Amino acid sequence: MIKLLHLADLHIGVENYGRIDPATGLHTRLLDYLARFDEALDVGLAEGVDLVLIAGDIYKNRTPNPTHQREFARRINRLRAAGTPVFILTGNHDISPSIGRAHSVEIFHALDVEGVTVADRPKLHRIETRAGPVQIIALPWVTRQSLMTKEELRLASFGEIEAELRRRLDNFVETSAAQLDPVVPAVLAFHGTIDGAQVGAERNITLGQDLVLTRGAVAQPHIDYIALGHIHRHQCLGEHPPIVYPGSIERIDFGERDEDKGCVLVELEKEATRWRFHKLAARPFISIAVDVRNSNDPQERVANAIAKHELSAAVVRVEVKATREQAAALREETIRAQLVEAHAFYIAAVVIEVEREVRGRYAAAERELMAGLTPRRALEIYLQAKQTDPERMAALLAAADELIAETDSNGL
Repeated sequence: MIKLLHLADLHIGVENYGRIDPATGLHTRLLDYLARFDEALDVGLAEGVDLVLIAGDIYKNRTPNPTHQREFARRINRLRAAGTPVFILTGNHDISPSIGRAHSVEIFHALDVEGVTVADRPKLHRIETRAGPVQIIALPWVTRQSLMTKEELRLASFGEIEAELRRRLDNFVETSAAQLDPVVPAVLAFHGTIDGAQVGAERNITLGQDLVLTRGAVAQPHIDYIALGHIHRHQCLGEHPPIVYPGSIERIDFGERDEDKGCVLVELEKEATRWRFHKLAARPFISIAVDVRNSNDPQERVANAIAKHELSAAVVRVEVKATREQAAALREETIRAQLVEAHAFYIAAVVIEVEREVRGRYAAAERELMAGLTPRRALEIYLQAKQTDPERMAALLAAADELIAETDSNGL
């Protein structure tokens, strides 16, 4: 039996909903992602895993900065110091941004780091571990560019190219499976989408268009475990063999607020593979929706709704539905003060959605302007008037908060 730690979608460098930590100089959300990565490695090393498999998307984008690269390299060095080999599959966030340029994890291959395998093209690998060899069919994120430059497909439609690419990938998996040693445990590592998988908020940050493979195409004979990456929601799409997305290690945004984040511990064995999901302590994202339109004391109604939640260390947003008269009485500063008192880690947004006629869309803004409207409140009212999507509104307001805080800190 070979013990395997299966991780995916680390997205080191995502820095929304946070601030610079004065003690380290690093962004607090970067520290979140690194803490989850460390937590997963702690679990794996404590379990005595024989191999760590990372199924793609190491960084938030294809051009990570030196700090992000340094922090990832430190953790790879920790695994190698423990004698644990590492298998890194490239994902859509890892591939080269243009022809001729190195991809984000190619440095490990260039330095020929012992015990670190970078799989950036379809290939059958054999990895030696202290518990014995493992066969890995690597299917990283694939692009259409290589096919589109072929003369025979130069005039092909997008659909024809799509069908041809899928045919070639299916053929690669089938051919590789036929080459497997039937007595050695085998894994198929794939960064991409399997038909039937439940997708989520990762669609908002996907670089490139998905090519979907069927479960039948990947569940080939002699394959004992299918290690997936790319989709952030943990899920299992089959048990014979197990077809598993571990999900991402940390929450990206509010679209993932109800998803558990974690990693997968695998006991790899011919015809008898077992696995279990390990939940990581991802930062909570809490959205509080309050309708005060039938309340005589809207401020108290909001306060009571906030008090029902444990907000310590959470990223929080509050969305209030109110009449025009109630909106004039509601004080955003009071709501924010209560969130601070509740030890919220970060206030993503306080949105007061005003019920009003289209003709009177800017009436509230005009009244508040006379009373001394803040720039942030002006932006908020403008976004509400434009019926901006709540997720986008939260992101824009968060960016505004950072700019305002930076201006205040510079004394401008």
